[in-house]
Amino acid sequence: MLPLEPGRRALVVGLGRSGAAAAALLDHLGLHTVGYDRGTPSEPLPAAMVAMLGAPSVPPAAFAGVDLVVLSPGVPPAPVRAAAAELAPQAVITGELALALAALQQRRIAGASPVPAALITGTNGKSTVTALTGALLAAAGMRPFVGGNLGVPPTQALLDVARGAASWGDALVLECSSYQLETFTGYPSRAVAIVNLTPDHLERHGSMDGYARAKARIARGLDPGGCVLIDAGNPYEAPLLRDVRGHRVLRVHGNGGPRLVGGALQLPDGREWPRAELRLPGSHNTTNALFAVAIAAELGADTAAIQRGLRGFEGLPHRMALVREHAGVAWFDDSKATNVAAQVAGLEGFERRFVLIAGGQAKAGDDPRLLRPILAARARAVVGLGAAGPTYVALAQDLVPAELASSMADAVERAGRLAQPGDAVVLCPGGASFDLFANYAARGEAFARCVAALA
Repeated sequence: MLPLEPGRRALVVGLGRSGAAAAALLDHLGLHTVGYDRGTPSEPLPAAMVAMLGAPSVPPAAFAGVDLVVLSPGVPPAPVRAAAAELAPQAVITGELALALAALQQRRIAGASPVPAALITGTNGKSTVTALTGALLAAAGMRPFVGGNLGVPPTQALLDVARGAASWGDALVLECSSYQLETFTGYPSRAVAIVNLTPDHLERHGSMDGYARAKARIARGLDPGGCVLIDAGNPYEAPLLRDVRGHRVLRVHGNGGPRLVGGALQLPDGREWPRAELRLPGSHNTTNALFAVAIAAELGADTAAIQRGLRGFEGLPHRMALVREHAGVAWFDDSKATNVAAQVAGLEGFERRFVLIAGGQAKAGDDPRLLRPILAARARAVVGLGAAGPTYVALAQDLVPAELASSMADAVERAGRLAQPGDAVVLCPGGASFDLFANYAARGEAFARCVAALA
């Protein structure tokens, strides 16, 4: 139980979108709230909140009398935990996601009560699984709240309910990042899914074991009748399932689990749906669909509703999204592929020959050489862009034509010249966007503008 009674004192560390929403929810609940951020918050803060801004770390005065410390996802927990142990040893430390779920579970918000829940994490694909699960439940006539790391912070959603600006749904589908799960204390979920696990955020978690431990926290508090979904053959299965006892474990693509059989998405109970009903290309999206179908079935969606939901789902922006067909060439934006594992997943199931635009800020632990078999089998050419652009040119130049671009417009021009009718051009960077763009969405939008400008 979190100390959420009126009159308690809370400290919110990090005042970005989720931190500001957490502060507003705490203020609504009647807690005295102090907030800290190294910069200037871009979101409005509660009028009664004491804001301490600009210092390189949380000022000691911020911990005075604190009962609860709420960390935004971008804040590494270790330094704050150490300071709290000295300055506010009685304080409970949690995160924005865990705060929302505790307020829901403790029935602190009028009009919102616990509902069947699914929690979804993974290195790649978790956003698509989350959004598709929500679409399948909506097709079944349910009113799911779909958010978390994707979309609206759950604290904001609860605040909207409390203010009468929204109604609470009848299912909860949350995407959970490893940062959010570091401070997660559990929730009685009907299903939890760990879509995959490949090297990512190692600068934060220190090692793959630390990363796996953070992801594994998603199964804490799982409902007694709930299940854990995990991809078959996951090399980190042991640490991911070390705390799972007495629950069903369904291995996607494994024996006894959801799998692709004869072109159909099939559940262990025998129900199946044609893979062709989902319009998203690639074997990775087959896997994403198997996770989503299994989760939706666990939360009560029937066969016909799942089929309607698959048929109507259009995918998420910047995730292998078709931008345009031009002169016989299909242009795809997969800017969200910010690591090599996402590149491999997106490209190995691609049916057309393709020209790859790749580059960006490489991530620790990534090995672009994993792409070489795919490039040798189906690539037409490679165009390198950004900080890692030269790496991709060197990687591919003995296999296919490879050129280095100076800008996104130059990359699109080169790719269009190298592609042949019937091919695809795919922006699938394999690195973070911050070398040239504000974020992956800005990178994808720049690509789309350049493609739209083609004569």
